[in-house]
Amino acid sequence: PRTAPGWKVGAPDANTEPSAAPIYEVLTSPARVPAERMAMLGVEAEIAIVFERALLPRPEPYDEDEVLAAVRELRIAIELCDSRLEDWERANDLAKLADHQLNFALVLGDACAHVRDIDFGALSAITRVDGTILAQGTGCHAVGNPLRLLPWLANHARQRGGIGAGTAVTTGAWLGLHRVEPGATVAVEFVGIGSAEVSFPR
Repeated sequence: PRTAPGWKVGAPDANTEPSAAPIYEVLTSPARVPAERMAMLGVEAEIAIVFERALLPRPEPYDEDEVLAAVRELRIAIELCDSRLEDWERANDLAKLADHQLNFALVLGDACAHVRDIDFGALSAITRVDGTILAQGTGCHAVGNPLRLLPWLANHARQRGGIGAGTAVTTGAWLGLHRVEPGATVAVEFVGIGSAEVSFPR
């Protein structure tokens, strides 16, 4: 199977097996997505990892050091969430997986090459809509350190085409899912690292 330009991976807590889905549209901040393209204008503040080297399909598992050595950089990200299901909140897990786990697209913003130096437990995230703070929090990722999700994904993907060089992997929401209105501009900031922005023109 062909490799996707992006993946999403996440888990509700550090003790639950993650889940993953491919992402087929990766945009660069500041992005513009006409509101009419989406049924639900959902946004999530996230951290994405971009791989410098491919993690190719192979029979033996990847270990953590091998996966992290293949990373190029961290990118501030906004996941755009939408659903093709009539009632996604009541859908079962398999239906949500078939729906790409609510992914519509991924917006990539500022980059940071010093991925291993970041103290994710002290990292603060802020989401603003039209300049007003909608949500903020510190150290609020569901698994603590989102890099922990990468070895699981590498081993999930090695049986499904692998992860190509340049692939962006986003690692789950820090502040939850928020819906916005047509015409809104959303900015996500991770303090001390950078930001990303998307607008939804009518």
